[in-house]
Amino acid sequence: MMQSVIFFIQGREMRMPRQARRKSESGLHHVMVRGINQTQLFYDDEDRRAFMERLRRYKLECGFMLHAWCLMGNHVHLLVEEGRIDLSSMMKKILLSYSHYFNRKYDRRGYLFQDRYKSKPIEGDEYLLSVVRYIHRNPLEVGQTTAYWTSFDEYMKTPRLADTERVLDMLDADPSKAKSAFRLLVEGESDGGLPPCGTDNPAWVSDREAMMLIRELAGVSECAEVCSLDKARREEAVLLLRARGLSIRQISRLTGLSKGIVERVKAGKGQLPRG
Repeated sequence: MMQSVIFFIQGREMRMPRQARRKSESGLHHVMVRGINQTQLFYDDEDRRAFMERLRRYKLECGFMLHAWCLMGNHVHLLVEEGRIDLSSMMKKILLSYSHYFNRKYDRRGYLFQDRYKSKPIEGDEYLLSVVRYIHRNPLEVGQTTAYWTSFDEYMKTPRLADTERVLDMLDADPSKAKSAFRLLVEGESDGGLPPCGTDNPAWVSDREAMMLIRELAGVSECAEVCSLDKARREEAVLLLRARGLSIRQISRLTGLSKGIVERVKAGKGQLPRG
């Protein structure tokens, strides 16, 4: 049955159907849960352990996989893969159970979580890796390490709750090399050309495709040779690459052109320059 959102116009109650969640073909979802009105979800490590225990309990009951997790003060990030039970039912069990625990402990009433949880479907290995990086880097925003209440140590040491095999196998067949690649993925300054996270899996161009396009459209054998082109040819190449979906940062990183140079290139009157 379709759920609805209640709102009021001139004192009259109105109902507006919720938008249906986007179904993930892969079964993978980046789930984000926030406390209502920025309410803290975890006041101490006992609270965090209580949430983790519920993840563990319902992971067994519902049969889902948990590829990454991060507990922040007032929000949670989970990278889940649906199992025997659909995502909505699974999340309802987890959040309802934790709400009961939290309200009993702190003698409070009412909703703990903000509206529905948010979820974004994950399609494609590159986007999966970008979400893994994003989730584990969340603690850096509050001055903590990537291992602070995340699944980072489960990847580097021994898995306890997280299902690490899929991501590590994507990075390297050798377990030791895969762990080194995972550390670089999460802690490296560059995102390695991964698609941007925080949007609904936007159109993007991988570094491998981008390098092929640079060589083809700029007429060079190596991407770095773009820097030595004359100004007209260089600007034409940048415009063509931007039109094909390459980002300013990606063009700058792969060619060696400064970000400022790439940003300043604009087509006159909306037309690409002729060669």
